[in-house]
Amino acid sequence: MKFDSTDRKLLFLLDQNARATLTELASQLNCSRETINYRINKMVKEGVIHSFLTKINFEKLGLVNYIVYIKLSNLHPKEHSKLIDELSKEPVITWVASLGGRFDLAIEITAPSISEFNEYFSELLDRHKNHIVNYQISTRVFQYTFGKKYLWLDKIEKIKKVSVIQTPEAIDILDKTILSAIAYDARASVVEIGNKINEPATTVAFRLRKLETKNVIEGYTTFSTIKEFGYSRFKALITVRYFSKSQEEEFSVFCQSHPNIYYYTKTLGNWNFEIEVDVESPQKYQQFLIDFRSHFSDIIQDIESLSIFEEHKFGFWPG
Repeated sequence: MKFDSTDRKLLFLLDQNARATLTELASQLNCSRETINYRINKMVKEGVIHSFLTKINFEKLGLVNYIVYIKLSNLHPKEHSKLIDELSKEPVITWVASLGGRFDLAIEITAPSISEFNEYFSELLDRHKNHIVNYQISTRVFQYTFGKKYLWLDKIEKIKKVSVIQTPEAIDILDKTILSAIAYDARASVVEIGNKINEPATTVAFRLRKLETKNVIEGYTTFSTIKEFGYSRFKALITVRYFSKSQEEEFSVFCQSHPNIYYYTKTLGNWNFEIEVDVESPQKYQQFLIDFRSHFSDIIQDIESLSIFEEHKFGFWPG
């Protein structure tokens, strides 16, 4: 698909709020509602946009994300595809990606406790013991997905300080049902959601507002393919020597404001932080690393880089 300036700006706006109405999007892009609708449908049809996602705050629901980086045995292409397909269909796995570098595959498993994660992962290892050579596990302390800011640089917002301490919220069966209905279909109207779960649209609208107010729903975004507009994604696994609170805040502000940093997380494991960077070429990524190391030269001990060749599954809801 050939991308023009309007397509890039539209995808940026959908990344920031996938539930924005056609009227709201048309107003910001000086287009008609029909033009916006046509362009969205075209991006979906041609596989640029895979899905519209609801950003669900795992911590608010008492859930923890575990990222497992996997080195695979030398699989036949058909075996490899079968493994990817099987993992992508697992409800508790919310992210599946093919990698280049020390690891071949990454999966994100979301579980309410370390014991439940261990039980599920042990069973997964047993099923695929002939495929997995070794692995490393990284536990998320917190994570932010910023969107593709580079698509419309003039629209990068001012930094908003976000608390990393989250108080869990109690939600009932209806809330969970609504979250399941909207998790991978964020542009669905309250009427469509209501029809799907057999509840009045007014009830759905009220519950959604409540979930947003409680920050259980952090926002709405897209799962899209960046290679269609000439970008590749790299993941940097960052080990630091020492991090004061002020340095960590500076690091967070840098990540949120940098146009090419798509994702940022603090981890417990063999490294301390992970960021994902969208750039036009490996050379651009190399230059980013040079600048990044220079900016934080006093605290960075090591950076290991991985290429994200393809994301097979991505979402925020383990259901």
